[in-house]
Amino acid sequence: MFASLHVNIPFIKALQQMPSYIKYMKELLTKKSSLKGGQTIVMNKECSALIQPELPTKRKDPGSFYIPCAIGETMFDKGLCDLGASINLMPLSLMKRLQINEIIPQM
Repeated sequence: MFASLHVNIPFIKALQQMPSYIKYMKELLTKKSSLKGGQTIVMNKECSALIQPELPTKRKDPGSFYIPCAIGETMFDKGLCDLGASINLMPLSLMKRLQINEIIPQM
């Protein structure tokens, strides 16, 4: 019945209503603790990658790959997979020779 009940009260009022947590929260909010030399902390799998000093090893570009493909009843065992990432460039001299005066971005 009260699974989705939300009560909005100021944080200090909530602490005043929970005397067992007042001491703990006061210590947590007022003291600035830091690790001393030689201390260790346990990092679990949820730790951010930014905290960890090691970067993953860089891998080589795998290049093109093949997938089986069928067009109608014709089967190709090695269809070259195209990820759609292509860039077409034209030299300025060729553009002038073809009299292309306007460049239209293609996005």
